[in-house]
Amino acid sequence: MMVEHVEPREEHMPESGKGLAAQVADKLGHAIAAGTHAPGAVLRTEDLEVRFTVSRTVVREAVQALQSKRLLRSSPRVGLTVRPVADWHLYDPDVIRWRLDGPARTELLDDLTELRGAVEPAATAAAARRADRDQRKRLLECSAHMRAAAATRDRAAFLEADIAFHRLILTMSANPLFAQLAPVTEQLLRGRAALKLLPAAPDPADAARHDAVAIAVAAADPATAETAMRAVVAESLADIHMRLHAREVQV
Repeated sequence: MMVEHVEPREEHMPESGKGLAAQVADKLGHAIAAGTHAPGAVLRTEDLEVRFTVSRTVVREAVQALQSKRLLRSSPRVGLTVRPVADWHLYDPDVIRWRLDGPARTELLDDLTELRGAVEPAATAAAARRADRDQRKRLLECSAHMRAAAATRDRAAFLEADIAFHRLILTMSANPLFAQLAPVTEQLLRGRAALKLLPAAPDPADAARHDAVAIAVAAADPATAETAMRAVVAESLADIHMRLHAREVQV
């Protein structure tokens, strides 16, 4: 059996924490999402202790974390079984991140962008109708940060401003169901960056598209705001496909 040593580290840790159990959950979650343990596969606690060189208590805590995300089920006679993908908490930020690291990342990127296309334009129209003055001002500030980051070719600053922009839009909608999708959008944007599916430098045209959204929301113009957000999401999907195609051609 392959032994995986769990090293203390903080980057890319699960939402549930950064301790040893969280690291085991992260590694095992990645393996399940990658198909190393296919749906229906049975895992034994004893094997996991040896594999990760950790105690039974640590394995138990890691398994509980994965059960809470519905990747695993436990039954007295069978043990731990990997659930079908349809059972997983697919909106969970960790599950999204693990799947984006797996072989089905292209399909997932399409699915997530399709979800954004269904939700964010409607959320933007709602934000244009319902947001208060302070929220509208903060959205304009977010788009200004994106514009400034594009001008200085600061990829990290652009990404953080982009994430803040879309989180704020979903919050400004005043629809709690929309607002709870903010982590999904964040993981999609961070996943694109991790997979190198973003421009080498921030695109000023992308900043301009976000400016158009912010200006329409600030003007309380729902129709224009919705149309502008549709353009943002459509361009995002087109860019993803263009970069994936270019990567395939190079291979």
